Amino acid sequence: MKNKKAKKQSKKKHGKKLQKLNKIAQEHFRLLTPTSRNRGGNYLNYAYISNYEYLGYTLEAILNVCIMALDGYEVNDETRDIREAHKQFADVLEFTKNLIPHEELEFLDKSRKLLLGNDKEQ
Repeated sequence: MKNKKAKKQSKKKHGKKLQKLNKIAQEHFRLLTPTSRNRGGNYLNYAYISNYEYLGYTLEAILNVCIMALDGYEVNDETRDIREAHKQFADVLEFTKNLIPHEELEFLDKSRKLLLGNDKEQ
């Protein structure tokens, strides 16, 4: 009899944790939006691209940074058509920084606390 009661209480406790976990997930899962069922996968929400020209520039900058990483970077090298290399490095790093899923990382921290039994706010 005690065993059934303990199992029921444990199940109720896990149910409450699951509800709390679902609430936290809804608050923090913002970076990806699911695509249609037929297509599968997700859309990336926070990679801001103002227009097609900027998209082309960003892709070109990513490729140029890769080329410079493979070939080495020389300021006066005229064999490559890479203009404003320092700006392209900075732009690629800025774009990459925007891909960091801060909301989801916060969810992982809160989930970890909840699941490990330390769900008190700090």
